[in-house]
Amino acid sequence: MWLKVEGFKDLMRSWWQGMSVSGRASYKLATKLKVIKQNLKTWNREVFGSLESNKLVALQQVEYWDQVESERRLIEEETSIKKETKEGYAKWVNLEEIHWRQLSREIWLREGDRNTGYK
Repeated sequence: MWLKVEGFKDLMRSWWQGMSVSGRASYKLATKLKVIKQNLKTWNREVFGSLESNKLVALQQVEYWDQVESERRLIEEETSIKKETKEGYAKWVNLEEIHWRQLSREIWLREGDRNTGYK
């Protein structure tokens, strides 16, 4: 899901290369991964927040413009805004779908064959 965000790879690269850790290679790797994990948690909260609530807000905006359009004809600027809100909603739906797909894989990997009737 994060890979869909423009500039994410560059952000990761800057975080990774911006850290200076001394010690053995395994210590450096472990330390950098811990710092990256914290950075990702903060970044995720700031950029995505709650996928469900962001999707809901976007849907409310789409419904608003649908309501306005049902009452009167939209001017060109409003039509453009309506199109952008629909694209924004589609983006949040897509990101939520990716999130759930990733979560289902994680559960499958953790549960494995214990999730079936075969033992």
